[in-house]
Amino acid sequence: MQDVNPPPATASPAVIPHVHVRVGGCDIAIPVEQVRQAVPLPPQGLTVLPRRSGALLGVADVAGAAVPIVALERWLPLSAADDEDNVASRLLVLQHADALVGVRVDAVLGVKPVAAEGVRRVHHTPDDSELFESVVPASAAAPTLCILEVARLMRLAQAWCAAAELAPARSAGAAALAVQKPGAGAQRFAVFLIGRERWAVPVAAVQQVVPLPATDLALGRNDRTWAIGQWRGRKLPLVDISEGRQASNRQAAPWMVLVGQGPLVLGLTVSECEQFVDLAPDAVARTPEDALLAGVVLSPDLGRLQILDVDKLFRLTPGASISRIAPDGSGPRSGAPTDAAEPLPYLVFDADQRYASPVEGIVGVVELPPQARDDLRHGRRAVLAWRDQTVRVVVASRTIA
Repeated sequence: MQDVNPPPATASPAVIPHVHVRVGGCDIAIPVEQVRQAVPLPPQGLTVLPRRSGALLGVADVAGAAVPIVALERWLPLSAADDEDNVASRLLVLQHADALVGVRVDAVLGVKPVAAEGVRRVHHTPDDSELFESVVPASAAAPTLCILEVARLMRLAQAWCAAAELAPARSAGAAALAVQKPGAGAQRFAVFLIGRERWAVPVAAVQQVVPLPATDLALGRNDRTWAIGQWRGRKLPLVDISEGRQASNRQAAPWMVLVGQGPLVLGLTVSECEQFVDLAPDAVARTPEDALLAGVVLSPDLGRLQILDVDKLFRLTPGASISRIAPDGSGPRSGAPTDAAEPLPYLVFDADQRYASPVEGIVGVVELPPQARDDLRHGRRAVLAWRDQTVRVVVASRTIA
């Protein structure tokens, strides 16, 4: 049957990141470009706006803006216990066009990449009084997600504030974090708390945010790569980029950000998923000499915000090569979930610390002859005879460093 309201003719991106949140017993997905911030519920609660009707819960001060908070409970099945138990609630500030509105959610559960063709419209009769009409089908790691129609929420609740109404007395640093108009050249970042530090990661590099999986191999809390983990059959290094390694265990860092570059991924361990910001290029103080940073932004709202350079991170993490999946010919069969990976076997070995190398690149494992051991011990060039060939011997830890 043909949709009553056919989709727009403009092409959609192949994959759209969605923020996964939970409200009561309902799992909801919201396109990441419509999520401005996720902030804790103010300790003093919301400012109540006395009204006899409507879906307005109250007003929250968010970075100097009076953002109306709408009660999603009007459209969702919530029990009395759900409604009362809001101690851990967070406020999600949503944006559409030039308008902002907030909703109260019980949990922000991560970022999920959603293929445009993977969205299923299940309600086909136009009804402007409903907030949901499409879903993302369940996967092995996530339940079925209901996609929130943000523009319709604003129309139904008749509650929003204009982005232009943000507090006028703002410093240049704060203005840089405001929602940018299309074409302003701004780049969107996800902000994570890593120990006591705030880091901004380009949203384009964030594949997912998920609870930290079990570790297969502990490498030491003093190392940037502190463990090897596994996500859906895919080995990957777990990386803590904080100073002093503040996020190298499950208690300090219960979340893992899957950061991708080409065919490789790594798990960035973080303490908390905070919000999204749009930064104009000239708002960032560049730090080309730093090993990890692309730059720094100082904001009265966020304090010191460190901008991660993803290219630098992968150059400093050669262990990310263990995440490489099988070539297309031996990858997942047609019809398999797009985020399923074909695992590759690796050989794990010690050379001052633990390393892993794809088995497909190893042609043999032999005992090191006494003469080669002695040469290496004294810093001389070492060789060994293998299959009628003379092979140079190098120390792995020195070569990788």
